[in-house]
Amino acid sequence: MLFLLNLFFALFSLFVIIYACNLFTNAIEYLGQKLKLGSNAVGSILAVIGTTLPETIVPVVAIIGAVVLKTDIQSAQNIAIGAIFGSPFMLSTLALFLLGLVLILKKRKELKVNYKNSLREYKYFLCVYLIAIMASFFPYKKVFAIILVLFYFVFVYRTIIKSKESFIFQELEELIFYKFFKKKLVLLQIIVSIVLLVLSSHVFIGEIKYFSYILNINPMILSLFITPFATELPECVNSIIWLNKDKDELALSNVLGAIVFQGAIPMTLGIILTPWNLDKFLLINSLILIICSLFFIITTALSKKITLIQLIIPGILYFSFIFYTIFF
Repeated sequence: MLFLLNLFFALFSLFVIIYACNLFTNAIEYLGQKLKLGSNAVGSILAVIGTTLPETIVPVVAIIGAVVLKTDIQSAQNIAIGAIFGSPFMLSTLALFLLGLVLILKKRKELKVNYKNSLREYKYFLCVYLIAIMASFFPYKKVFAIILVLFYFVFVYRTIIKSKESFIFQELEELIFYKFFKKKLVLLQIIVSIVLLVLSSHVFIGEIKYFSYILNINPMILSLFITPFATELPECVNSIIWLNKDKDELALSNVLGAIVFQGAIPMTLGIILTPWNLDKFLLINSLILIICSLFFIITTALSKKITLIQLIIPGILYFSFIFYTIFF
């Protein structure tokens, strides 16, 4: 009976996440229009700031909770580090793979995006990610944390400036809240959708932890694979919704903007709140992510477009790493 009840809550929270993402994407486009921002900034800045709350909260809650409750702090730090590394890894591999699957279903071979924006975003991510990895090998780790935050603010500033230059007014779908209130309550819809996202993601994470516990999965594997799967659902669902509507720039920018954010802000929290000593397992994970990043950057620079193969191969590496984790 308890198993069925937890299964119900998991499925219900997943349904709420999807509905909240639909609310959020609908409202965030209106906010972008009001601020006269192009699709790139809407996807990689506005959408990301709203949907990254669950995965940013997880490592902080894990560590602070252990300190307050005086439980195993080392276990909490392991969960936090796993979650911090798991999020950009999943976004750079599985999230792109899912976009590739949508393209296959739509019988298309490439994304209709400004490849220069995508290149710029991935280069920023690779820079902040390498800085975060370097921090584990040097003393004065807090200096690296400051550099990461500054790097992210530079990224946000440059993205907004470039996006304003390319702003084009577009006809949007009717605001969902307008159907109920007959007013364009854009901010209210955004706030409601974010609250729903945070609460439903929290419930979903709790249910995932429950099933992981009864399946006897260790905390590092849980935090590296299962927790990011739950917390990154908003970004994945947002991007799938946008790509399904042929809004490719919004879809890809949402994933890549989230990758940059995950490589900077949560990594900064990890450097500040944990010893930030990376073991062999996390270094292998980092190496795969760096390979995926270089693959995307090099192939995009050479082809000047983003094709189906560039989205599918990172997903293959993701599943290969899962296979390595389980059997080796």
